[in-house]
Amino acid sequence: MIRDSEYLERIIPVIDIRGGVAVGAKGGNRNEYMPLESVISDSPDPVEIAKSYEKNGFREIYIADLDGIIDDNPNIDILKEITYKTTIRAMVDIGIWDVERLRTLSRLKPIIATETFTSLNLLEIPGEFILSIDTRDGKLICEMNMDLDRFIDIVIRDSGRINEIILLDLARVGMSEGPNLELCRHVLERIPDKKIIYGGGVRNLSDICSLFQIGISRVLVGRLIHEGGIFKP
Repeated sequence: MIRDSEYLERIIPVIDIRGGVAVGAKGGNRNEYMPLESVISDSPDPVEIAKSYEKNGFREIYIADLDGIIDDNPNIDILKEITYKTTIRAMVDIGIWDVERLRTLSRLKPIIATETFTSLNLLEIPGEFILSIDTRDGKLICEMNMDLDRFIDIVIRDSGRINEIILLDLARVGMSEGPNLELCRHVLERIPDKKIIYGGGVRNLSDICSLFQIGISRVLVGRLIHEGGIFKP
């Protein structure tokens, strides 16, 4: 079990929100997501999950607001409540960000994700943001007509605004199939000057160590935490 602060700083716990409650992600098949059951919380309330993460020593979380991503109806009040009732930092994917949402959720770090990309103009939003490269089985998920390497070429030409990149293999999320190391190595080789955060398929602490060893900066973890693989219940 982990209690080392250095490891905790490099593990980012996940909250997926659907229908206003925290849900357990499974292979990116969002219609199959069910209310979260966790050894660290008795409730699927996203605010309570965030409090549990903070209590267990985490300082930053990743939130995927599926109501925003799928239906363009993000849980603004829940996200605000997390910032009011915890001191934990949060990076958040709500789908499409605009100036009003940036202002309303100013205490959260926005994630601009390729899954909801409709224009490269999204990379010009004001302020700091994190780019999420969303993939499934090694292929880029993007509404624009481009493949992974073409999109990486755009990132390489970035003037420096993008410092951290989330790399997701949605097919592996919640599936305990192991991380996509081949995908990680490819992206790390193409973009060696960016900090890469990986998510998808992490089964155990050995997987986390393997990701760190090949150069991944930090790791997104959900199921492993909630099933007791990080902390004893």
